[in-house]
Amino acid sequence: MRYPLTVTTLAGCNAVVVGGGTVGERKVRGLLAGEVPVRLVSPSATHQIVAWAEAGEIEWIRRRYRDGDLEGAALVFAATDQRAVNHEVAAAAHAKELLVNVADAPAEGNFHSPAVTRKDDLIVSVSTYSGQPRRATAARDRIAALLEKEE
Repeated sequence: MRYPLTVTTLAGCNAVVVGGGTVGERKVRGLLAGEVPVRLVSPSATHQIVAWAEAGEIEWIRRRYRDGDLEGAALVFAATDQRAVNHEVAAAAHAKELLVNVADAPAEGNFHSPAVTRKDDLIVSVSTYSGQPRRATAARDRIAALLEKEE
């Protein structure tokens, strides 16, 4: 069962991203673009994530994930390169009835992030039912090119 939607506000709620590598960075970038407060849990992080943390744009908890890290979260992203950790994050999120995205095992989560392009006040998102992110990204890029031609 699938139902696409756009969340218009997460005021007062955090998104928790577990994992500070390139996948975690991509998740954080999208959340910041949507003005969603982010808490990152990871012992290490990419240079860009470090810069966001140093600028006060995100909260960075510099350690491994542990029980309790999902408190206050509305959205959870399990984005580590460790299958067992992502599974643990997903199980904890499900137990709390939270929305969770699991980068390395999408079927373990209950939502996925679409490919998004933003132009002025227009937001276009593209998803697939079959879990083919490259196909969604290609469609998003074609739409973005059309929007650029409109100028």
